Amino acid sequence: MQSQAFQTLGIEPTIDGRAIRDAFVRIARIYHPDRFAGQPDDVRLEAERRMKEASAAYELLKVSNTAITSGQSVFNDKDLQERARAYRKAMKEREREEEKNRARWARWEAIEKEAREKAELESAIALAAMNEVKGVQSQQARPASAASRPYVKADPPKLTAKTPSSALKTRIDAARKNQKDERRPVTGKRSEEAL
Repeated sequence: MQSQAFQTLGIEPTIDGRAIRDAFVRIARIYHPDRFAGQPDDVRLEAERRMKEASAAYELLKVSNTAITSGQSVFNDKDLQERARAYRKAMKEREREEEKNRARWARWEAIEKEAREKAELESAIALAAMNEVKGVQSQQARPASAASRPYVKADPPKLTAKTPSSALKTRIDAARKNQKDERRPVTGKRSEEAL
């Protein structure tokens, strides 16, 4: 139990009371419940649990260190059995809590997966609507002959800052067409006037 207490405090086994106290103070500065007052419940409860573990470990080491320095036996048999029973009970409680946490994390992962799939579907619908407005055949639509084949989702085209909108593209094409018309060689009446 002492080795677990030293492990909880994060130090090597020692009888130096000052080193044990310094380790406890370091952990108390990190996990003290007052530091987590505005945090969510699960964060605050985890900090409280770790602070309680550190306090119990410090008390155990303080008592055993006092007994060692005074030459007394640390625990009698009944006390050891009671502590062992309390430790087993605490470990079972901790296992139940970890099982609850695993179930909660699995639920969150399922919710996040569902949200990602919904976002992808909405994106595909928006892309199909945008392509339909532009007059481009949708990538989602398949010909009737392909109905028997399994559907493979194609990657949507990448839109960049250089991708012009349809109205802008139409205006640019019209402007280019006018430039080409002006560059044509002058024939007929105009060429005679030029002479």
